[in-house]
Amino acid sequence: MKKRRKHSNCLNCGQNLHESHNYCANCGQENTDNDISIGLLFREFLSSFFSLDSRFGRTFKPFLFKPGKITNSFNDGMRVFYAHPIRWYLVISIFHFFFFSRVIDPSETTGRSFVVGSGSDELTQVQFDSLYHLPDSLHEQDAWPVPEHYFMMINYMNLENELSPSEIMDSLQLNELPFVERVATRQIVKINHESSSSLVSYILRQIPVIMFFILPIYAFILKLFFWRKGLYIRHLVHSLHIHSFFFFILMIGWILVLIIGEDSQDSISSLAVLISAIYILISFRNIYGVKWFWTIIRFFMIGFIYLIVLSMAIGVGVLISFVFF
Repeated sequence: MKKRRKHSNCLNCGQNLHESHNYCANCGQENTDNDISIGLLFREFLSSFFSLDSRFGRTFKPFLFKPGKITNSFNDGMRVFYAHPIRWYLVISIFHFFFFSRVIDPSETTGRSFVVGSGSDELTQVQFDSLYHLPDSLHEQDAWPVPEHYFMMINYMNLENELSPSEIMDSLQLNELPFVERVATRQIVKINHESSSSLVSYILRQIPVIMFFILPIYAFILKLFFWRKGLYIRHLVHSLHIHSFFFFILMIGWILVLIIGEDSQDSISSLAVLISAIYILISFRNIYGVKWFWTIIRFFMIGFIYLIVLSMAIGVGVLISFVFF
């Protein structure tokens, strides 16, 4: 049994303690001396950051092999026995996106991130000058929110003159543009000046945040299709567990890809999606108690709507992230 050198007062909050107290009743800190070992320091870090306690150990088996069990248990009031849904999701998603970033290596993406299509970097000096002195009457017929000829000029100055973003913005005379066009053009200049690898890396960093905001949307979709099966919060817990499982299976897939090789990425990803689909289908059945036929119908309808919402959310999220790039 672990020997403790106990104190009469908690070293964390000052609460009076009896010699029989192993933990402080006020703040929960262990009643022991302040000379900790390296092992204890590491364990306390894991416990505080990931809360890797006995609840995590109890959660893994039903989470993996009994779809819907921990969701039903949590919704039925068993809030302490299993890991908290939000913390469970966060821990798994952290590990998932860590291995995902190892598989999708932005450094392998080379080249410049030109905003405009081919041909815009083939301007001659005369053509550039003609665009630069384009009459104001033609500006109103141009694209919005960023005038199309500005795209071409930005690429030309980036490629031919290798100007810095501030120098390009000064050359474009952005003060003459309306506020929205001016802000949009400034962001385009910044993005255009970055390499493709840095942009890919930036986008990948936004995906975990975007996915976190998709969780309540998916819960709302579940509520629409199973509106008689409890309050919205019950569907939100289900959404957390579903996404946690999907990320966990993908994480295992990314680890296998790193071990086997990139050639296996497509097949492993497809297998992970198939396993997740079966898991979600069974969880629908176990949680909502609907007959298999209607469970399958709703599963495909929810999946179809979710894919549309997911695509739109990622697009909007990336767009918003570029606004603050």
